[in-house]
Amino acid sequence: MLHKIILPLILVAALIQFGCKKNSSGPPQITSVRLIDSAKRDSVFNKAVPGTEIVIQGNNLDGATQIFFNDTAAYFNPVYVTGSHIIVTIPSSAPTAAASSSVPSQIRVVTDHGIATYSFTLYLPPPVITGIALDNTGTMVVISGANFQGIKKITFPVTGNDTALAYTVNKNYTQISAVIPPGTAFTDSLRVYATYGVSAFAYPPAMIIKSVSNENAIAGTTITFNGTNLVGISKVIFPGGLEGADIQNISVNQFSVTVPAGITAPDSLRIEGVLGKATAPQPFDTYLTHPSPGYLCSFDDQWASNNQGFVGWTGGYAAAPPADYPNASGGVAFLDQGSPMPGNSKPGTQGNPGFVQLNPFPWVSNPSASVADYSLKFEVYVAKPWSAGEIWVLMGDWYAWKGFMARYAPWSDVEGGTFQPTGWVTATIPLKNFVSFSGNGWDFTSFPTGPSAVKFSDFTSTQLCFTITNDQASPDIPASTLKIGVDNIRIVKGQ
Repeated sequence: MLHKIILPLILVAALIQFGCKKNSSGPPQITSVRLIDSAKRDSVFNKAVPGTEIVIQGNNLDGATQIFFNDTAAYFNPVYVTGSHIIVTIPSSAPTAAASSSVPSQIRVVTDHGIATYSFTLYLPPPVITGIALDNTGTMVVISGANFQGIKKITFPVTGNDTALAYTVNKNYTQISAVIPPGTAFTDSLRVYATYGVSAFAYPPAMIIKSVSNENAIAGTTITFNGTNLVGISKVIFPGGLEGADIQNISVNQFSVTVPAGITAPDSLRIEGVLGKATAPQPFDTYLTHPSPGYLCSFDDQWASNNQGFVGWTGGYAAAPPADYPNASGGVAFLDQGSPMPGNSKPGTQGNPGFVQLNPFPWVSNPSASVADYSLKFEVYVAKPWSAGEIWVLMGDWYAWKGFMARYAPWSDVEGGTFQPTGWVTATIPLKNFVSFSGNGWDFTSFPTGPSAVKFSDFTSTQLCFTITNDQASPDIPASTLKIGVDNIRIVKGQ
């Protein structure tokens, strides 16, 4: 009977002894923190970036129920908890000293037999700038990147006070909107200073003029500049140092200006503003001197044999701009459709649609040059909305045109399918888009395809003809629909 009593007592004592061995014999204690990499076991540290996987080292850490980093709970797997080690990942959402000076900068481990704390700082990598973009006014810049916490200041390379007047940071700390301080910018870097470092990005962003709406606009008319970072423009300088008036910002990539009076010779257009200076890629007002070679016709002298005149037409011509085509730079040719144009109508029919034939004037001084970097340019005025029909450019000889070289149908590239800009605009057709063709071009009812010319010598003639046609199967084009003026036809390097 006695052995029946003693055996349970022995089992209870054994369980008590096992329990004493399993549980810690004292309060939990954190002695150090290291990386999980065993090769770096001896490399302890007291600060880390949120999201880092670490090993908390100490004593009596078993029985952990909660782990906090700056009062933010971290998930952990109990399998990776022992009396001397805990493997855990710092929560990416844990606040850092950069976010608030009131964070405790502390690791806190809660166990079933006590709480251990350890001074530990969470910090951020240095800020990173990946790009900048200006607003339409040029007074504010949006800075994109990462780690934009703990921002101390933002500076710009401008004369005078270089610190941003104000700024805001989005909730993900990936974007800053900063007010640019006044002053003339010089080439250096925009800098973001944060608690844990500095990031720099080239500033100012370059202003680039890609094109102007009319390269031969007369005084008093408005032209539009197109490009990038065209904001904060203070001056538009025309040939002769004359300044344009009424500068109007349209968008970050576009503004308009009124052409001044008094220009006597062509030259580059230049702009100045908060971002520095820029020069337009093409000269302005070449119609004043029509340089040669390259200028094919200015239409200023009806019967001249040079590049002011042309051979003949069945469209129209006016020595001074007519009412339907106002503000041209001198004489102007125009293509007025007199009768209906059915779908796939044959081009070149005299009287309808009409054509303008130019003199055989040289395009370039070196015919062996590549055409890759050159373009055909001309000014165009659209007197009525243009939504069907095309201008074809022909090559050959007077009333003996053999090849259709280029097609111009700007309505097909605009939203809504109707093209009618305000006033004269410059049209550009890269010569690399010209079709190389030989044969009887008069029989075509749709624009041909073929290889492009490589060199200027590949073209069999320098004499061009402009004609309007309807190379679409539908719709038919009613009479008097197409009313298109052309002027200042030229071959230029660039676009």
